[in-house]
Amino acid sequence: MTQAQAKQQTADYVGQALADLPQPVTTASERENGTNCFKNDAPSEYDGRVVEVTEKRLSGIPADRQAEYVEHLRTRIESMGFQRDDSGALRTSFHFTNPTNEFTGSIDGIGSSYGTLVIGFSSPCVWPSGTKPPQ
Repeated sequence: MTQAQAKQQTADYVGQALADLPQPVTTASERENGTNCFKNDAPSEYDGRVVEVTEKRLSGIPADRQAEYVEHLRTRIESMGFQRDDSGALRTSFHFTNPTNEFTGSIDGIGSSYGTLVIGFSSPCVWPSGTKPPQ
């Protein structure tokens, strides 16, 4: 998978998760960029691979309906082949992993009084051109 394909897949996952979202809600880009991956044996050195991330901020969610939005998003993400990671005690966010392709997803801001949630998806580390360059 190339960097461009990974970026497109994260954007597609966001679009699928937001389909049929209860209204009213306003979506805005929170983050749409890549970040560098590090070497396993030298965690302070970049290894040439990248992770692509797409996040959307959902605002205007009525406080009394936030649980409905979270449940809708959780159900959609799980229907897309992601499994929820139940590790951690905090329930201000949910984290998901797709075991077939190692993409991850998240819902953040649960319980916020600001009427805002953030949904995002990240790719696994990929080589920009899709293959490791010769050494």
